Amino acid sequence: MSSFSLVLYDETGKAEGALEAAIRNAKDWKKFWAGKGGPISLLWAETRKQMFATEGQSTGADWPKYTRQEQRYWLPIKRWSLGVKRIEQGGILRWTPTPRSSTPAAHERLYPSMTVTNHPHYVYDVSGTQVQLGTSLPYARNHNLGVGAYTRKTSRKKSGTVTIPTPKRPLVRFGKPFAYGVQQELNRTALLQSAGKKVGITTTGLADRVSFARAQGRP
Repeated sequence: MSSFSLVLYDETGKAEGALEAAIRNAKDWKKFWAGKGGPISLLWAETRKQMFATEGQSTGADWPKYTRQEQRYWLPIKRWSLGVKRIEQGGILRWTPTPRSSTPAAHERLYPSMTVTNHPHYVYDVSGTQVQLGTSLPYARNHNLGVGAYTRKTSRKKSGTVTIPTPKRPLVRFGKPFAYGVQQELNRTALLQSAGKKVGITTTGLADRVSFARAQGRP
């Protein structure tokens, strides 16, 4: 019986959770990781859609609603640009008049970069025992960590500028749907590799002895 440990990290190096498997006659795990079109990548993309639709709730605590400064200086611009009177549920980090649709709008960047596996900024890089998951859009890190700010004129008639801090709206929390999906894929892969022999899959507390995956909303 051999043990397999999958430890999930966010981009700051904080361990978010762990999955462990005890597998008899485990051999090649390349098919498990696969590529951007593989089951783990597709699972990641699908759970990111859920994350945007629930405004963070599917991966943990809800994202903060628009701050007072965002409501005053940013939201009017967004509504005008999208041609809507209000931003619907699921639209906080979307750039579409119909955020309830899982189909990216023509001018969206952040959403498709995390949900469309062939998007140029979608990240799913396998290197040895590590996998990077996320987006390569530079400003995604600001949303994920709550850093940076947006600066604009206070008004058309008055001189001066105002700076609106970027609230922290985590993008690379794994969440229960992703952890459950990984567990199911581990189970399926283990059954295939062990030819139906004894397999045990458990979710545990944080395990730090073997690091198999690192998720990064890298710049």
